[in-house]
Amino acid sequence: MSGLETAFAVLIALLSALGLVTASRILEGPDKRRRQFFVYYTNLSNAAMLIGHVLLLIPGPLRAMLRTSTGRYITLLCILVTFVIYFFVLTRFGRHPGLNALGVRRFSNVIVHYLVPGLTAAEWLAAADKSGLGLKDALAWLLVPLAYLAFLLLRARSGVVIRNTGSLWPYGFMDREALGRKKWLRNIALTLAGFFAMGLALLGVSKLF
Repeated sequence: MSGLETAFAVLIALLSALGLVTASRILEGPDKRRRQFFVYYTNLSNAAMLIGHVLLLIPGPLRAMLRTSTGRYITLLCILVTFVIYFFVLTRFGRHPGLNALGVRRFSNVIVHYLVPGLTAAEWLAAADKSGLGLKDALAWLLVPLAYLAFLLLRARSGVVIRNTGSLWPYGFMDREALGRKKWLRNIALTLAGFFAMGLALLGVSKLF
């Protein structure tokens, strides 16, 4: 790997680790620790950035796979969704009551929703292979949100309510019981369509570099 790639990998791994530790509040004691932490896409995507960028520092087949144009493309989309959903959907452009201008209550929110996605985007623009990307890659990217949806469906079957939401679902726009089947399916379809559009938009950006 180039020196620039290595620098990005180290910085993003460290930052995502810091974000996960502070967001989980594990260092604040057992009474403060957030339970059911990894039911949220934000935390799973930041964990993926941590693991993926650590693997980029280790020679071998996994590093080779992650350094391909498809690997880098899916990596960026995986964490970019964290910013997009948080800023545009969950906090309504940062205007949700009780939040500051960035739509955050704690500095850990800045790390996991803004800094890690922003640095990963900078890494992709400055150091990643973007050659040969096409429609097949935009379709392959959809496997990530579909896998998360499958995880939530299986988890909901357990009947264990998420403490922070009082629901079987981590996000209101995915709450099947509250929305009803028709609205739930509509939201899932619109979300996947939006994710596919993001993938296509990133393909367009890749052609500029």
